[in-house]
Amino acid sequence: MGGGNVVCSAFKFKSGKMIVVALLLMVGCFYAGTLFGNNAPIYASQLSISSSSSPGTSTFTNKVALTYRKTPLLIPETGMDVCPLTYNEYIPCHDVSYVKTLLPNLDTSRKEELERHCPPIEKRLFCLVPPPRDYKIPIRWPTSRDYVWRSNVNHTHLAEVKGGQNWVHEKDQLWWFPGGGTHFKHGAAEYIQRLGDMITNGTGDLCSAGVTQILDVGCGVASFSAFLLPLDIQTMSFAPKDGHENQIQFALERGIGAMISAIATKQMPYPTGSFEMVHCSRCRVDWHENGFFLS
Repeated sequence: MGGGNVVCSAFKFKSGKMIVVALLLMVGCFYAGTLFGNNAPIYASQLSISSSSSPGTSTFTNKVALTYRKTPLLIPETGMDVCPLTYNEYIPCHDVSYVKTLLPNLDTSRKEELERHCPPIEKRLFCLVPPPRDYKIPIRWPTSRDYVWRSNVNHTHLAEVKGGQNWVHEKDQLWWFPGGGTHFKHGAAEYIQRLGDMITNGTGDLCSAGVTQILDVGCGVASFSAFLLPLDIQTMSFAPKDGHENQIQFALERGIGAMISAIATKQMPYPTGSFEMVHCSRCRVDWHENGFFLS
């Protein structure tokens, strides 16, 4: 019996050593692949998926081509095509060139051209939208509140026209968001405190006033929303795709919930009582026009 116990113990000891060695090898392989692997960016022209070259198998290669949807919906045998790189910011139903063809029939006095307008099926793109050149994995929150990669959202015009209001500034390879806005160029935090003082007559802040959900109209790069998050106040931010380029792209890259939209002719998809507060900082909405919005 004693000899059997010794053999059993020796077997367990050797098995334990083998398991430990195997785990160390797995961890070593993982870090070797992470540190020394090829982490270069992959561009649309390089995308390809190939199966084994053995007889009887197929090869699938993603082509760079501008293709449109067909009826019935069919996926080519070569796989989904990749849109040309110039379409890296394509947004379905917000195609400026298509909206221009509709202008004679739109109510521009109520900004109907800023709403969603989807083309007929045969004119809808049916290819994968590629990332921009030199795209990098987004910076994570909370650092992304203040910094994002410039190459991921390469819109220099917005920095030029809104730099004086501290929306966004260029900083080497990054975009820097000082926290400013159209009516709070000295920072959103101080502006939020002033709003709280105004609502509570100087006795509290937005939280103590019972504000938990805010609709931010014409949000810009969403700095107002970004500085409300530490107060546990959630914001639905939206802005149109207009002459300021795609402002929402900055907000999403920062990790802030936002969408492209405009208050024009269509009712927004939120039930009554969804928000305790509607915020509009020079959003150019005529709230009292014909009693339409505030009726």
